[in-house]
Amino acid sequence: MSNEFPWEEKAGREKSRKPGAGGQEQAGEEREDRIAGGRELSADELIAEYQAGVGTEAEGGLPLAPAKFAFYAVLQAAQKTADAIITFYCKLFKFDQAHVAEFSKSSGAAYAAQGQWAKAIPMFEKALFITPKDVDLCIRLAEALGATRQFEAAAKQLEKALEVDPKSARAFYGLGVIHSCRQDYARAIKCLERAIEYDGENARACYRLGAAHDHLKQYPQAVEAFKKAIHLDPRYAKAYQALGCAYESMGERNAAVDCFKKALEFE
Repeated sequence: MSNEFPWEEKAGREKSRKPGAGGQEQAGEEREDRIAGGRELSADELIAEYQAGVGTEAEGGLPLAPAKFAFYAVLQAAQKTADAIITFYCKLFKFDQAHVAEFSKSSGAAYAAQGQWAKAIPMFEKALFITPKDVDLCIRLAEALGATRQFEAAAKQLEKALEVDPKSARAFYGLGVIHSCRQDYARAIKCLERAIEYDGENARACYRLGAAHDHLKQYPQAVEAFKKAIHLDPRYAKAYQALGCAYESMGERNAAVDCFKKALEFE
């Protein structure tokens, strides 16, 4: 299962080229291949490669995109050297807003992946100041704010995302989670229904919808939502357990026992 706000990205690789670079272009390509897809570099090697790449880029040499390299560097060294690389990058590119926004977002994501929400928040905020209509960034910041229980601020970010993209299933899902955390289950149901409307394959949204109905003792609706979650993810243990509880509340003990057995099987 994914995190509370499910926003995984599949990072594709793109080549950065400059026309007329000749042998330098090939050398730069080899450097990128080694960084992005080859062996894992040590922290010292990462910094050395980074410094060399930036220097030659400034002199019109190797075609190495600084923001792209920084992204790989943070991903590979986040646990040990993220702070050093982030500080180094921001000093070098503090006047290049596009690179700062891209790198701030990438480094915020690296911190978030480690659960370092207090460090992720200012990085996302810096990137959002530069690119205020980035829906994905609004949602990432909302996740970080929600993780630190700043629900009102998180909701504002999700509402901003919906102003840009009124059909964002992720934003509606995030609002549903926040309203559930606030025990405002009626509003949670409305948001989660919209999330499912725009993304009918989100098993977690169906589970959340069922849980909201269950809290309001709307057991038939809860059963329907939990069943849909299980249909989308047949090994969803939490959905089986919740479905069993709903059946038990309805007095259907045999059906409840079957669900509990399934929950134990897939737990």
